[in-house]
Formats: sequence, structure tokens, C-alpha cells
Amino acid sequence: MNASGWRTIGNEKAVAALRRALDGDRLSHAYLVTGPRHVGKMSLAIDLAAALNCDGSARPCGECKGCDRTRRSIHAGVHVVGLEDGPEGRSRTLIGIDQVRAVQRETALAPFEGRFRVVIFDAAERLSDEAANSLLKTLEEPPPQVVLLLLTSKPEALLPTVVSRCQLVELRPVAGGAIAAALVDRLGMAADEADRIARLAGGRPGWAIRAAENPELLTQTDEKLDILEEVVLGGMADRFAHAAKLGSAADRNREAGRSELDVWVGWWRDVMLVKEGLPHLAANASRMESLSSVADSLTRSQVAGAISAIRETKSLIERNVNPRLSLEVMMLDLPRVRQP
Repeated sequence: MNASGWRTIGNEKAVAALRRALDGDRLSHAYLVTGPRHVGKMSLAIDLAAALNCDGSARPCGECKGCDRTRRSIHAGVHVVGLEDGPEGRSRTLIGIDQVRAVQRETALAPFEGRFRVVIFDAAERLSDEAANSLLKTLEEPPPQVVLLLLTSKPEALLPTVVSRCQLVELRPVAGGAIAAALVDRLGMAADEADRIARLAGGRPGWAIRAAENPELLTQTDEKLDILEEVVLGGMADRFAHAAKLGSAADRNREAGRSELDVWVGWWRDVMLVKEGLPHLAANASRMESLSSVADSLTRSQVAGAISAIRETKSLIERNVNPRLSLEVMMLDLPRVRQP
């Protein structure tokens, strides 16, 4: 667990570096926080925002008015910019120039509450080219008492000029033990259930907390695994039928497609672990019968190819390639499993 007041789970080196910068008054005006989805990027950003406007001696103290209001998302000096609804209630696909200009107008003013204005760009890779170029001006000539935090799981999708003007903070998947301990300490969860969720989280504390607070997420994951096993063990007709269904869902909501493919990658990773004689490391331990059956049927190369095909499909969907077509190609690429 990290130092008192910091709610970020794991990634102690990143937290320690930011604490040293705070203590030495050496904070950068802009940070690029990278790492996998649900690894804790927003948690770290909120921790830092709280620390910047904390009234306690050990920042963030977690108890003062500034910390409390920041963590309840009501601090006037902390602004999160993301893919919120656009005009007419339609969901945005990009962070637009209008959002960046609003931030620039806001940051030109002295802080109304607290010592700093903190602007957090969630999914910064979704900045439109126009928005990114406009933001670049602020990064080049930052106003005083303003800290910009750009969060992304795809730093390579950002303009190199934007990246070069930010200090990099890299977050990595968190050990299952640290996630399980946090679930027990913070949520009072039983140790065995915390361990199960931590395994399924695959190093993602954010996902683990969501699953612990919303058991329906675990039910949905089990349902996805049931369908996955039916599709993998079924014929091509089953595969193409599911590609059509999932493709339609992903076309309406890309997050739905990404989350299901995350489950697929995790399951095939477990197949590889079983293949390598490491079943005790499998996240989906309750699926050991099907995992073992598939592992016995396929070669290491075939399992590795399946994982690669799924990851490539996920990348294509994130790049707005036709979901159904991408998924149909993936189904063709997945190895056929011999039935016993």
C-alpha cells in the first residue's frame, strides 16, 4: 500500500517520485500519465490534484477540505476533460477544440478555490488534431499555478510535440497481492473473494474495485466466458454468429467490444499458462476443465497466435475499423480446437 493519503494502489515508484517533487517544490507544469486501462491513472491524477490543494502537513492528507472536495469531484480548481456528451446529448468520439478552448479560458484566471488549477485530460489519445495543436500552445506557455495531467493508455497516438512537453509517469500492472490487500483493507472483503477478484483483474486495480462494488460485473464476466467457450469449441457458424452479435454491440459502443476482448485475451493467456505447466497462475481458475482441454488440443504457437489475433482485433476496433469485419477475420484466425 502507498503512503498514507495516497489512494493509488501499487506503482509505489511513481507515487514516490511525485511525492519528492511535491516536497521539493519541483513539480512540472504538465504530466503524461501512461499505463493500461483501469491500472489507476485517474486515481493517481486525483491524488496529485488533492495534494496540490491540500491544507495538511503530509500532502495529500485525505482529511482536509481540499482533499475531500477533490475526491468528491466538487473542487472548483479541479477539472476533468473527457469524452462527455456533446451537443444534443450525443456521445463524443474525440475531445474537441471547444473543450480545450474552455480549459484555456478557465486556466487564464487565478484559482477560485485552492492554490492550483488542475486540469485532467482523460483518454488524452482521443484529442482531435485541432484540439491537440491548441493544447500545445498552453503546454508551451503554461499559466502560473496550473498543472495539466494527460492520461492515456496509448501515448503513441499523441502528437510527439505534446508528449515532449510533458513529464512522463508510467504506471504498470499491479501485483495481485497488492490489489487483494486493498480490497480487504478498504472494502472489508473476505480474503478468498478478494484474491479471486484480484486474479481476474489482471493487474488492473480500477477493474477490481468496480467488480468488488458491483457484483453484476462478475456475473457479466462469467456470462462472457460461457459464450467464449461455446464459440471456441464450436464450429465456424457459431463463430460468425457471435462476430455479428459482438460487432453490432461494438459498433454502438466501442467500450463493449474492448471489454469483451479483454476477457478473451485473459482466457487465452490462461490456456498458455496451463500449457506451460503453470495452472496455479491462471486468473480463471474455475474454468480449469475447459482451459486444460484446449491446452491439450493446441500447440504453443497456436495459443500464442490466438492471443495475437485478439489483441490485433482490439486495436483495430479502437482505431474505428469496422468491428464486425475485424471480428470475422479474428474468428478465422483463431485455431480450431479438436474435440475429445
